[in-house]
Amino acid sequence: MGLKRLLFLVAVAAAMLLGLASSAPAGNFDEQKMGCTGEDPATCPTGTEGVPYSITIYLVPPDGGRGEDFQCATFHHTGGNFPPGLSIASEGVISGTPTQAGTYDFYLTVKYDKETTCPFKNPSDDRFIININPGVAKLTIGPESTTPGTMGAPYSLQMTASVPDAKTWSINSGTLPPGVALDANTGLISGTPTAAGQFDFQVLAKVNADGRSDTKSLAIVVRDPVSIVATEPFTSARRAPSEVSAPFEAMLTATGGNGTYTWSLSSGTLPEGLLFADGAISGTPGAAGVYSFIVTATDSEGRVANYPARIVVVPKLTISTRFVLPARVGKFFQRKLATVGGVKPAVWRVARGPLPRGVSLDRFAGVLYGYPSRPGTRRVLFEAKDSYGVIARKTLRISVLPAPRPAVSG
Repeated sequence: MGLKRLLFLVAVAAAMLLGLASSAPAGNFDEQKMGCTGEDPATCPTGTEGVPYSITIYLVPPDGGRGEDFQCATFHHTGGNFPPGLSIASEGVISGTPTQAGTYDFYLTVKYDKETTCPFKNPSDDRFIININPGVAKLTIGPESTTPGTMGAPYSLQMTASVPDAKTWSINSGTLPPGVALDANTGLISGTPTAAGQFDFQVLAKVNADGRSDTKSLAIVVRDPVSIVATEPFTSARRAPSEVSAPFEAMLTATGGNGTYTWSLSSGTLPEGLLFADGAISGTPGAAGVYSFIVTATDSEGRVANYPARIVVVPKLTISTRFVLPARVGKFFQRKLATVGGVKPAVWRVARGPLPRGVSLDRFAGVLYGYPSRPGTRRVLFEAKDSYGVIARKTLRISVLPAPRPAVSG
């Protein structure tokens, strides 16, 4: 046989084999009974992302049940892309919940090796397509946490949602702080809390069109507002008297809010010589005047309280009497000593004397009085002490003139 003839016969045989292969059945799967259309590939029912999906596998030819030798069959994904979230059970069911939309083109293979007693049969495979449509977006609401509120101050918390669809909001359980309410249309929690405490509640949101829902458990803590009080010498009018050279000390105390407080002198100035630190004002004023300022306390959550106040610094206590008019023996004598500056009242005493005989000092009125009984001049050191303990001293000369001589009749 010549070489050319041999090559011709080989080509004819190959063509015959190829023709037989192309006319052979696609596989042992019964696509129609499985609900799929077409063949090689067969397009199966469409699924939806996030929605449970299931297809029962059938084989051909029928044997009165699921197909020929079904009891011996095992099923395998042997090529292509299988839909994420689906799996093949040993009972011959493709099921699960698709997790991603798309078109999935894959091969299934049936093997007849489930039991050792199963007769030998060649494996068979078929090509399938399953389309997964995008699912309806899941509703998830937030936020995950809340900010604390303050009794008597406006409060606002906007609930959030993962989908923009119109929703209805409600309180599913628990209670909001008194004075605070939830808007059913917008999900805005707002109002002015009227009581302090922790308020636990659960918000429910439902999509109006299809009933998708989600809940979120939250808590709102409402604190007392921050307030400031001051010790003496501050009065209820927030005014404190002071004096040049007199030590000054006052303590401001914050209450309410939460955590530690941060103090600051937010406006104005303190008198020269006074310092402010951690709520304490202390020092020795060096100049008279009226000093207006505002002290601010801020808690760890940002609440602020202001204390507007004034410190009135008067000049240092001074004895202003420059001289004492002379007295006369036997005649009633009264002179008032005067001061300027200081914080009244002042208490007087004779630091060094003595006073003329018959003359006394009213310590509280600062008045010299009496009936001088002996002429002469005394240098007396007077001392005045005001209510802040500031002392003023001054030496004054007190002269007592002789009694007038009786008139001589002619």
